[in-house]
Amino acid sequence: MGDTMVFGRYAELLPWDFDEPPTEDFAEHALPLFVSYEQANGVTLPEAADLSPPRGQLRAFFRLQHLLFRMEDAALNLAWHGKAQGDQLPVCAVVGLSEPAQPIAAAVAAAGAGAIDLDAVPLLAVPLWAMSPKERAEVGLRLPFLPSG
Repeated sequence: MGDTMVFGRYAELLPWDFDEPPTEDFAEHALPLFVSYEQANGVTLPEAADLSPPRGQLRAFFRLQHLLFRMEDAALNLAWHGKAQGDQLPVCAVVGLSEPAQPIAAAVAAAGAGAIDLDAVPLLAVPLWAMSPKERAEVGLRLPFLPSG
């Protein structure tokens, strides 16, 4: 029998106080997706966050690009897109964080996402500072992702 491939987490929803700066305490290529405590209320999450090196996963940049593609696809709201298989992601707003010392709420406001109805649309904040300059520039072309109502 062959060896079993072990995969680390693809991404990690991390409830956070948006009035505070995000944590920098995560492994290279871990992909924390910061969500406000209010929006995480009622969401079933693991007891402890896993921000360790994600074995068997692509770089965080590629996983983020894939998540953005899936959210863009979900925002199209086409009847046949993924619904039959039940694999469509919820539409979320996504904001990139370029400065680890900046409170997340300030980055959200600077991205023009302050008016997002958080009762209707989840908002995720992603630490772009942890990616290479080339990756930041490329993914920055797609952020912020602010789905229309």
